[in-house]
Amino acid sequence: MNASNRIAPCAESHSGWQLRCSIAQTPQERDEVYKLRHEAYRRDGAIDRQPGDRFSDRFDSLPNSFSLVLRRNDTAPKATVRISVLRPDLGWTEAPSRHVFGEHPALEAMANESYVEASRLCFGPQARRDVFVNLLGHLAALSDVFDTKWLVACPRVEHAHVYKSLFGFRQLAEPRQYYGVHFQTELLGIGREEIREHVRHQKRMLTAWSDGLEHLRRLFAFASAAGPSGEATSSSSVEFGTSTQPPVFGRLSTC
Repeated sequence: MNASNRIAPCAESHSGWQLRCSIAQTPQERDEVYKLRHEAYRRDGAIDRQPGDRFSDRFDSLPNSFSLVLRRNDTAPKATVRISVLRPDLGWTEAPSRHVFGEHPALEAMANESYVEASRLCFGPQARRDVFVNLLGHLAALSDVFDTKWLVACPRVEHAHVYKSLFGFRQLAEPRQYYGVHFQTELLGIGREEIREHVRHQKRMLTAWSDGLEHLRRLFAFASAAGPSGEATSSSSVEFGTSTQPPVFGRLSTC
């Protein structure tokens, strides 16, 4: 998606706690992502200090990678995740999971079909509990938008149980050292229709999925219609509901 193809925020402002999701498109927005990543991974001791205190890799520049940012109103980002879309029919065949688990039969079987993958999931020091759910809702929504069969995640070993218990992901491979960080991750996967069934009674996840789908469909429809010379100038974003005393994850920094 060309950085010039942009749309205005898709929800109005309200009072109270607002969670706002956008795709990082401008150099400034991408810099915020790389800064938050560096802070989160350094907080965990998961990376060595990087030049400029920014953490990025070659997958960030690929056309099938989309970095999502969650923030409260217009404050600094609270969390970010990168979503890679693997669709061989579109020529989109690269994703971080293939760098780590590429020869594994389970991943290769999914790669021969299609999947979306979450990576570089990072949180600010006091991220809301529903930040994680909203990011996973957007992963599922992007799977709908690009009509992929599978969802993939490679969380660090100690966090894999959250994906399994809350969203029904299954472990597909033994842990391996992950790309660019000092920890091991599991290869997890689930079919799109399986996760839809698993979360059918989870109101928060269903809301995040529905809102994310509405937002992303509008975004990509706009990008297709505008072409490379689109004139919209403000960030594409969606807002979620309000609450006055949101719960927090505590010390959770990266997954």
